[in-house]
Amino acid sequence: MGSISSAYRVIHLHTDGRTQKVVFSRFCSPCDIKELLCTAAGLSRNTTISLLDSSGAMVSIDPTMPNNSERCPYRVLPLPGGHLTDKEELFQNVLTQVAEQFSRAFKINELKMDVTNRLAMLEKRVELEGMKVVEIEKCRNDIKKLREEMASRNNSSFLEENKKLVPRRDVPSYPKYHLSQETVEALRQPTFDVWQWEPNEMLTCLEHMYHDLGLIRDFNINPVTLKRWLLCIHDNYRNNPFHNFRHCFCVSQMMYSMVRLCSLQEKFTQIDILILMTAAVCHDLDHPGYNNMYQINARTELAVRYNDISPLENHHCAIAFHIFSQPHANMFAHFDPDTFKQIRQGTITLILATDMARHGEILDSFKQKVDIFDFSNEDHLTCLKMVLIKCCDISNEGGVCVCVCVCVCVCVCVCVCVCVLQLKMVLIKCCDISNEGGVCVCVCVCVCVCVCVCVCVLQLKMVLIKCCDISNEGGVCVCVCVCVCVCVCVLQLKMVLIKCCDISNEGGVCVCVCVCVCVCVCVCVCVCVLQLKMVLIKCCDISNEGGVCVCVCVCVCVCVCCSLRWC
Repeated sequence: MGSISSAYRVIHLHTDGRTQKVVFSRFCSPCDIKELLCTAAGLSRNTTISLLDSSGAMVSIDPTMPNNSERCPYRVLPLPGGHLTDKEELFQNVLTQVAEQFSRAFKINELKMDVTNRLAMLEKRVELEGMKVVEIEKCRNDIKKLREEMASRNNSSFLEENKKLVPRRDVPSYPKYHLSQETVEALRQPTFDVWQWEPNEMLTCLEHMYHDLGLIRDFNINPVTLKRWLLCIHDNYRNNPFHNFRHCFCVSQMMYSMVRLCSLQEKFTQIDILILMTAAVCHDLDHPGYNNMYQINARTELAVRYNDISPLENHHCAIAFHIFSQPHANMFAHFDPDTFKQIRQGTITLILATDMARHGEILDSFKQKVDIFDFSNEDHLTCLKMVLIKCCDISNEGGVCVCVCVCVCVCVCVCVCVCVLQLKMVLIKCCDISNEGGVCVCVCVCVCVCVCVCVCVLQLKMVLIKCCDISNEGGVCVCVCVCVCVCVCVLQLKMVLIKCCDISNEGGVCVCVCVCVCVCVCVCVCVCVLQLKMVLIKCCDISNEGGVCVCVCVCVCVCVCCSLRWC
């Protein structure tokens, strides 16, 4: 309910050298207010007056006139010729009485008050419901954002709205980041830790790579254009869990380190180096987060557009050269047409080579050329460049863990085979020197074999779980290796069982010796696998991101451990 006092208005008048307070209802008519002001000023009720404020401005005489204070009172100014004649005054009085009677008959004042109360109640309800309206609008905005995000995840309309071809920010007029000498040296190593750098710092590192390789100097590329191009590249990588800008930086950094450590600039031309670096930077542009198999099976716009032939890789190439088509980001703008055509064709070839569907084809081609490799042969160089970008694409973000898991599984397989071989020799020896009870010998051999199988399988399961827990890519390789281990183990044990049952004819005390030896062998297997697990965990703990040298060291360590254990 509204306040009762809000239905009344208060103004102050200056009359006869003093300030007088006048109160009236805001539902009064202008005529009633004018008569009230005339009475307060000591004038006739029918006097024509004008109401002035402290500055001399005229104020409208109606219920909406603004309130004033005692310091700024209104003045009532009678106008000449404003007096009514007796007839007019009589007529005015009659009209006033008729209005009063009419109002009293139809209860106008009560109706006004009721309307006022209802309006106050509605205002209160609107005020209370206002918060709900705000919350509803917020929910609508959240739903709209969610729909936009889902639409962006959907694989349709990839190239509409001239998407992100202009960077959201311009290049600063001053160098924002300075790389220390320690960072410059670390950037050239395959073990460079990419996880401690922010996007702006990664952009600075990419810019440094182009300068350090002499590409900016040799091709007279505008450094500001390079910066703008890198900003566009950053803006066109989506916020995917894996195929994001950090993955772009990982692959580019690995390519840079391979060029440096392998002295590829002595074998390749600068145009080839420029193609390798540019393809590494652009190889996953605007990746939607779903692989080619999904695109083809879901019949997405990309799959339809590129006829199910490497749809993602073709899309990456298209986005890359859409960016180059923008004058502010085209660092090849001053290249002659033949050179640009060579760079374009080389970049497209390398990006298309990152399609894993072509993995076997590219590797088979490279294996055929390795023994007769000729750096003067353009086909051989192209094949090598495709292998280089494939290595850079899969050698980052946890590649070491995968290699370690595979190596450990292979080593466990070797250990199991050696263990089974030792067990065969022990069983054959025991059966050869035993003197009684062929049935007992067979039973003992079966028990020993079962115990050995249980222990081996249990240890292999533990290694499998551990490998899957720490590996984030290439789980198929791990599973295949473990399956091979189990199959080899079971096959060897079956052969031992058949052989032992075939040659055993006696048993006795030697059977107990046989059982003890088998148990000891099982214990050796457990200890060996435990040591391998400890090596695995330690190696994965100290490896940082995908160095080839680290993988080689781990393989050597595991193999030496196996050799020492079984020697």
